[in-house]
Amino acid sequence: MPSPLNELELDRSLIGQEFERSKSKPVTADQLIRYSRACGETAACYIEDGPDLVANPTFAITLHRKKWVPDGIPMDLMYRGMDAGKDVEIGVRVRVGDVLTGVGTLHDIYEKTGRSGNLTFLVLRVSVFNQREEMVAVIDQKMMFR
Repeated sequence: MPSPLNELELDRSLIGQEFERSKSKPVTADQLIRYSRACGETAACYIEDGPDLVANPTFAITLHRKKWVPDGIPMDLMYRGMDAGKDVEIGVRVRVGDVLTGVGTLHDIYEKTGRSGNLTFLVLRVSVFNQREEMVAVIDQKMMFR
């Protein structure tokens, strides 16, 4: 049984091409503290305002994106897929005042055969940098299609 991505004859030349760039406003202490508390953090460096305040390591996933998929992939396709998880590579710490930029690319398309048949995976990557061009995080969002 062909996967939905094969039926669409997805343009593999989209792999690696930037399709979105989002920039945050300067990060506030309140944002860092609220996120850390929501994650259950109790360490002072995550929940107490002051010079040592840093973001929880996964804070970069909160960067708001305007576009979720490249133009060559219909958005309705994403509603037919299943979330297959995220991989997050952590870089430098986010601090108050940092401005984060997320760069979205279609990182990979691959197939696997599972017990239920052919599965196609789409990996959407967001690389997040601060205003000093330091890598804050690389987030790979995997979507699975049957």
